[in-house]
Amino acid sequence: MSTSVITNQATLDAPPPTCPVETPTISLFSSNSTTVSVNLDVQAPFPAIRALFDYLHAHPEEVQNLNATYPRRGVMKTAALHKTQSDQKFTIDLSPVRTSRIPDTLRDRLSPHGFDDVLCFFDTLAAQYVPTILSSLSILAGTDLSSAHTSYNMNYRLCDYHPRTAAPESLNGCGAHTDYGTFSIIFQDGTSGLELEETPGMWVPVPGDATVILTGWCAVILSGGRLSAARHRVRRTPGVRRLSAVLFVAPDLEVKLKPLPGVQPSRAFSDTIMRGDLGVETFKEIMGKRWRWREGNEEMDDGGSMSQDSEVEKMVWG
Repeated sequence: MSTSVITNQATLDAPPPTCPVETPTISLFSSNSTTVSVNLDVQAPFPAIRALFDYLHAHPEEVQNLNATYPRRGVMKTAALHKTQSDQKFTIDLSPVRTSRIPDTLRDRLSPHGFDDVLCFFDTLAAQYVPTILSSLSILAGTDLSSAHTSYNMNYRLCDYHPRTAAPESLNGCGAHTDYGTFSIIFQDGTSGLELEETPGMWVPVPGDATVILTGWCAVILSGGRLSAARHRVRRTPGVRRLSAVLFVAPDLEVKLKPLPGVQPSRAFSDTIMRGDLGVETFKEIMGKRWRWREGNEEMDDGGSMSQDSEVEKMVWG
């Protein structure tokens, strides 16, 4: 497989960073069209991420304070403390909007425990790498994806696959799924566990020190199927702690999900997709119910009998 290099061909103006950054250099050293292992100049601050989780694990009252800033969903998810069948992980979910809701007094208490370093890291990615990656994916998609990404719809996630959960011997760190958005950048702390589904039922482990870019369902639809969604999962090693940091990038919430103008679909989409009846915000909410159920944070009327991907496939392909 040939080696590719992403150059700085961004068509969007990046949001202003809140901390100093260097000019990025991005090289793909192995890839298929939509799943790549990539070298970045920036590294996730895993000592800070560990410190932040450790502080919050030890101070449940601060978890409550943090979750009170976003009462609809919460910020730190701890279902793995008491649910044995859910993903056995703890997560901290942030975004520019959620971060803006955190009062200064709480932020001052979190800052000595890595919070500011975490935000600086995500600011760097947003300012330097998101436009570059989006531009390069546009080449693979055969269309300008930037037209659907004008507002920088991004979410940040920290994951702690901690040994001490409700099911410490479970191998399920994160169940098999495909991301909803355009692409995700996954940073790992050197511990293996991330796996990609190459063919149905065939799982390939990803080196624990690799930084991975995966495309999601929105990329599939906007590109008319030229980009394919990457199904993945995380397997735990009992007794071993694993940390990861993920940046999710999705189209603007008001975008209607259908192949972009000028794109000839490579396979048949459902009538719902071709008419543009499904918006990004609605699509995220539909998928969100399934992933929140998988993570133990929401109940499903059908008891979770249908997987996240199978429900989406019915909507997308008809």
